Amino acid sequence: MKKSTKLVKLGRDPLKQKGFINPGIYKGSTMIFKNFKEYLHDINRKDDDSRLYGIKSNPSQKELEVAISTLYRAKDTVIAPTGMASIIIPFFAFLNSGDEVLINDSVYGPTRIFCNDIIKRLGIKIKYFHPTQNIKNFKKLITKKTKLIYLESPGTATFDIIDIPFITKIAKKLNIPTVIDNTWASPIFCDPIKLGINVIIDAGTKYINGHSDVLIGFISSDKKHYKKIRSTIKTLGIIPGSEEVYLALRGLPTLELRLKQIEKNALEMATKLKKHPLIEDVFHPALSHTINHNIWKRDFTGSSGLFSFSMKKHYSNKMIERFYKKLKIFKIGYSWGGFDSLITFPQIDKRIIKEKKYTGNLIRLYCGLEDSEDQIKDIMNALKIF
Repeated sequence: MKKSTKLVKLGRDPLKQKGFINPGIYKGSTMIFKNFKEYLHDINRKDDDSRLYGIKSNPSQKELEVAISTLYRAKDTVIAPTGMASIIIPFFAFLNSGDEVLINDSVYGPTRIFCNDIIKRLGIKIKYFHPTQNIKNFKKLITKKTKLIYLESPGTATFDIIDIPFITKIAKKLNIPTVIDNTWASPIFCDPIKLGINVIIDAGTKYINGHSDVLIGFISSDKKHYKKIRSTIKTLGIIPGSEEVYLALRGLPTLELRLKQIEKNALEMATKLKKHPLIEDVFHPALSHTINHNIWKRDFTGSSGLFSFSMKKHYSNKMIERFYKKLKIFKIGYSWGGFDSLITFPQIDKRIIKEKKYTGNLIRLYCGLEDSEDQIKDIMNALKIF
């Protein structure tokens, strides 16, 4: 069964749903056992699949977990109430005081804040590495204290592509778990398990939900690591809201259709911007001139709607505001993955490894589901103010 067909069927069983196509919403904390024998069996379980409480086994939550696990070919998936909540779980699952974690320097900003403000305070050392430079020397970064490798590819803001299999091959030999934030690609455009990754983070807030009305996150794990992830999130009492689960399930059937159109729109925009005389460079992994484009072609089956470009000159905030005021379609807003096109102006000065090539302003675009010609005209018209 092809992925597009699976997307329509996953998480839905009309025979169990009294004939309705979509599943119901289950709200509650208490779960009633069938009998005393079942209760005794439950409290004597050694695994974390206990049904003692609503936090453990909400029916619609279970359907979504199975659906995401199927899409990612993972052993198990647990759900968090936000993408950020899903990011922190592997750190708590695998790291102890005195350990080290390796993270690519182009990681999502809030992930960096979490590591620098909380993980460091717990006595864990964070070592950032450049996602593309000197990667062949990656093994030299690993010490006996390295207990986790956390990746994000493409990286935030600059969209650097990492050679994931190269790193996971090293990690497996040294028995170090690897985690990747795969939100940009989603399960449609990247198969991290196939690339050797152990744990996958996906902020379902973005593409899986697809309608900008949900906060939710997923942690999908392989057979070796899923019990530790599930035990950690349940022990911390982290669970999603039941309506958010329903809305994420609602987004699945159209996921591939939305992503294919978004991919097309973003590529057309990126290609047009690459030719603009005021623009220094465009950072979109699917463009052939980008660093590690050949690795992107090898490891990904497509590209999504988020990318950035840099101006040749650096303009003041006053000029950038004038540029923004000219826009009719693209609006300033964090997050992405919905139907609306968005724009932000990221700062990368907090990175440990300084990038010298960005002399002009860095501008990030998310191309949504509006007509591609309208999107391009909107940006091109606004660029005329410079």
